[in-house]
Amino acid sequence: MIRNKRNALISVYYKDNLLELCNIFKKYSIDIISTGSTASHITSLGFKCKNVASITNFKEILDGRVKTLHPKIYASLLFNRKNDLHAKTFRKLKFPLIDFVIVNLYPFEKTILKNKNINQCVEMIDVGGPSLLRASAKNYEYLTTICDINDYKLLITNLEKNHGTTSKFFRKKMAQKTFYMISNYDSVISNWLNKNNETKLITDNHTEEKLKYGENPHQKSFFYKDNRKKTIFDNILHGKKISYNNVLDIDSAINFLNDFDEATCVIIKHNNPCSAASSYTIHSAFIKAHAADPKSAFGGIVGLNRTVNEKIAKNLSKYFFEIVIAKNFSKKALTILTRNKKLILIKNNNINKNIKKELRSINGGYLQQDMNLVKFSNKDIKCVSQKKANKKQIEDLIFAFKVCKYVKSNAIVLAKNKKTTGIGAGQMNRLEATKLALIKASKKDKLGGFVAASDAFFPFTDNIKLLIKNNCKSIIQAKGSINDSKIINYANKYNFPLYFSKYRFFRH
Repeated sequence: MIRNKRNALISVYYKDNLLELCNIFKKYSIDIISTGSTASHITSLGFKCKNVASITNFKEILDGRVKTLHPKIYASLLFNRKNDLHAKTFRKLKFPLIDFVIVNLYPFEKTILKNKNINQCVEMIDVGGPSLLRASAKNYEYLTTICDINDYKLLITNLEKNHGTTSKFFRKKMAQKTFYMISNYDSVISNWLNKNNETKLITDNHTEEKLKYGENPHQKSFFYKDNRKKTIFDNILHGKKISYNNVLDIDSAINFLNDFDEATCVIIKHNNPCSAASSYTIHSAFIKAHAADPKSAFGGIVGLNRTVNEKIAKNLSKYFFEIVIAKNFSKKALTILTRNKKLILIKNNNINKNIKKELRSINGGYLQQDMNLVKFSNKDIKCVSQKKANKKQIEDLIFAFKVCKYVKSNAIVLAKNKKTTGIGAGQMNRLEATKLALIKASKKDKLGGFVAASDAFFPFTDNIKLLIKNNCKSIIQAKGSINDSKIINYANKYNFPLYFSKYRFFRH
């Protein structure tokens, strides 16, 4: 084993706190090797410092892009001190023995947040730094690697404790941190070059959150929280531990509310809206939504796109809900709602809404698709029948079709006065979904009339026939069936307003 004078290689972008570091190295007779501006800074602090170029006999080139990428340096970092053949090879190089590597990287992530100039951002992609760190961390049996300025104090403490050396436990811990940091650093670069950080599945920069359990109690589950983005876990104000099913329902509610500008309430159950309503006030929207299907609302998740005040809180507390999601909660509302120790309260504010891709795991891989980010409006519908619906009915058609977007297919939504009156979800054929929606509609709703929305086209006239029979006043469906003309002819035969959407809203 070679026992030469020990050296520390220091090459850092951030030059804070180097004084303390140099003092401890001087105390234990550890010489310093450095590069460019770091060497100049260390010299200005009053410490001796060898420049890398003077001992490799290779000057920096390409404006500093190449300065530490040299075989003599990497031989010193990588050779096995207990391997005689390695030692013999290293002696021939006549290069100092490096036992400490102190490197922090160019601030690429900070640069791309402030700088739109691609060439300047590219210059902030560190090459030599990660290479030095990887080599040193790989050889943690003998080398100490420090990649974070915040770990200088830990290094100093460990050197003092071990009389000028570091413990293997410490070196291994620092090596682990180094590889983790490099992985995150590379991931940021990869995502930036890809221009879309949603197109590949990564768990870098993520924290693992253990959930209560999966879809069923015997299934373990975790949420991987992206530390660069706001999530529901950052905005939980009160309540019990969240489960896997809760997360899915919360996400559905948040996505649903993003589609509505008007004061809107949705009640989610098993990842489906069981009822929803829009109104002039959020209190009125909640009253309407709950009245639409109070039985299904039991134990559901309430989503509101406005602040919950004392009045709404008093009404919410009358019923059993698992979760309430709102834009915010007044102090009095929180006082009322937090009396229920189990009720989960989530503030839907600043939660990341810019997800553009969605992933789903299957056997042997993953499926990826664009998120359904269509903001549906009256520009997206066309009257295909001779008779047209009135203004209020058109508003209800648009409302019902927007709700359809979040109902599991096959989906039928009945609505009146921007309130769902019946929802048929997840049926294997569209006629059964229509029947289920009609079963849920009250006699009063049927007598007064309603509109209907279908997430996809009606393949046959049986659906439209059943809806007209039950006093439906207008229908909206996606176009695209080979029987579209038959449906249109049937509507015209009964002088019935029929609208086609240019979008289909399947949800599986």
